[in-house]
Amino acid sequence: MYGILLGAHNLLAWAVLIVGVLVLSRAGSRSATWSEADTGLVRKLTLLVHLQLLAGLGLWFVSPAVAAARASMSTTMKDPALRRLVVEHPTLMVLAVIAATVSSVRVKKAADSATKAKRALVGTLLTLALVAAVIPWQRLITKWTQG
Repeated sequence: MYGILLGAHNLLAWAVLIVGVLVLSRAGSRSATWSEADTGLVRKLTLLVHLQLLAGLGLWFVSPAVAAARASMSTTMKDPALRRLVVEHPTLMVLAVIAATVSSVRVKKAADSATKAKRALVGTLLTLALVAAVIPWQRLITKWTQG
């Protein structure tokens, strides 16, 4: 179960980043008009971020490292790496889900193409900034460089 959730969580992170960049490229393109397909892309990003959170919550309950860290929260809060894993990472991901959801609703309710694009741009930038802030980049870089 742990391995499946971890794999899903990792793949979903990449999907969130890729779809987020696609939304940014569409929303940031001054020459293109916003279409229903673009709004659908924003909804896909929101869905992916929600799935990412669900996989992460599953990991929070089945991960041996998180279980050990939760057993002694006073020690966990003193260790920056553990605190990031157990407290900061899930908190910022919840905020990213909120940002994506609010953005999706605001894009859907916007009256014109330019407003939809602007709202998608701002909401997606905020969502991706929060997601990028909690990705364990050092672990990914180490994994790539050491094979």
